[in-house]
Amino acid sequence: MKLNTKRFFLFFCLVSVSLFAQDGTKLIAWKPIPEASGYQIQIKEKSGKIVIDKKIDTAYHSIEELPSGVYLVRTAPLNLFKKPAVWSAWKDLEVIISEPPKVVTEEEKPIILPKSESKSEKTISNVTIEGEHFLEATKVDLTKKEDSLPILSKEVKSPERIDLKVDTTEAKSGPYDLTVTNPYQKPKVVTNFVQVEEPKHHTTDSKQESQAVVTQNTTTKDNPLTQKTKVTVPKGKSFRDYTYEEMLAFLETDVAANCKNTKVPALTLSECHKTYVILNFSSEDNHSVFEFYKLISDNESDRVSAYYYFSANCSPRFRPAFERMELQSKNRSNLDPDERQSLLQELTKFRNCSR
Repeated sequence: MKLNTKRFFLFFCLVSVSLFAQDGTKLIAWKPIPEASGYQIQIKEKSGKIVIDKKIDTAYHSIEELPSGVYLVRTAPLNLFKKPAVWSAWKDLEVIISEPPKVVTEEEKPIILPKSESKSEKTISNVTIEGEHFLEATKVDLTKKEDSLPILSKEVKSPERIDLKVDTTEAKSGPYDLTVTNPYQKPKVVTNFVQVEEPKHHTTDSKQESQAVVTQNTTTKDNPLTQKTKVTVPKGKSFRDYTYEEMLAFLETDVAANCKNTKVPALTLSECHKTYVILNFSSEDNHSVFEFYKLISDNESDRVSAYYYFSANCSPRFRPAFERMELQSKNRSNLDPDERQSLLQELTKFRNCSR
């Protein structure tokens, strides 16, 4: 006989009550009381509506017909006259359905989690697990043989998504397996789900040792040949004061490790899904960085939209966008006539903006 893969799991915080979960059966049970002539059980919804009120002979009762949800429950032993001797206090009762968890992976490549160069600097990474049948009671582990990654927090966003914060500060490099376990179900294991990588070292002087570096091509009048210049991401500097080259360097380094289907800057991401992302515009900086990302896009409509944004939000001036638009105006012969007109129109507003 094929067993039902669904199992039922109950949370009940009354000390004298224990819970049983079996295939296809939901039972609530409590410790028998000597000399009791039976028991009365009452279960009500949070609204106060009584859904179960029965006198029974056993110290357990089937709640098979009770839908998933949060309830209140109390019990009482019956005296010789089949009357409640004393009622217990109302306690929370949560009924949930526990099914085998499923994990959806977009590709075979693992999620890359970085490590910092110094153990004194915490390295915390966000990891999203997508799938089905996730519960608050779902247990999540990231392990490699006898090692495991510390999970600082687990947030069940929905039955299809779990968000983790993982500490890789002192983690050993290499791949780690994901294990997702629901109550009374077999664990779901995904091998090589994440991979911890050692920090990449750059050849820079001592003052720039901890700064990210990006290489870009430049030309000068004195030297028409293409040269390579190292541009660092400045520390403690407002985004609006970055140079155009510094902002490009920032975008090269601000890559969302757990969002493989987009190159949108990690700073501007709130949530990442298989087919879409949710942006985070909680600050003006976030919004401006995203518009700059559009400004250097290959998509003409994105660029035009960014022209209008920066000309309308020009105080204080977002320097990297201004420098980019000035550079585009010098090379405007490469642009479509309609875009060229939009650029010159919005750049004029940008230049004349009162600051």
